[in-house]
Amino acid sequence: MQSLFDRLGKAATSAATNAASKAEEMREINKLKSERNDLKSEYTVTKKKLAEYVFKQYQDGELTDSALVEFCDKMQELRDEIDELGREIDAVRAEYEEKASDRAEERL
Repeated sequence: MQSLFDRLGKAATSAATNAASKAEEMREINKLKSERNDLKSEYTVTKKKLAEYVFKQYQDGELTDSALVEFCDKMQELRDEIDELGREIDAVRAEYEEKASDRAEERL
C-alpha cells in the first residue's frame, strides 16, 4: 500500500513540476511576443515617418532619386483619387440630405 502512495505522490509531484514548467514557458513566450509586438509597432511608426519625409521632399521638389519619385508620383495619384472620391461622397450625401429634407417638408 505504501508503494501505491509513493507512486501517487511521485506522479502528483511530476504533474505539478510539469505544470509549473509549462507555465514558465508560456510566461517567457508571452514576454517575448510582447517585445516583438512593441518592435513591430516601432518599425511601423518609423516606416511611416520615413515615407512622410520622402514624400515631403518630393512635394518640395528636392527628391532626385527616380525610383522614389516614381513611388511618390503614384502616391500623389492615389491621394488625388482619394480626395476626388471624398468630394463625390460629400456630394451624394448632400443630395440625399436635400431629398430627405424635401420629403419631410412634403409630409407637413
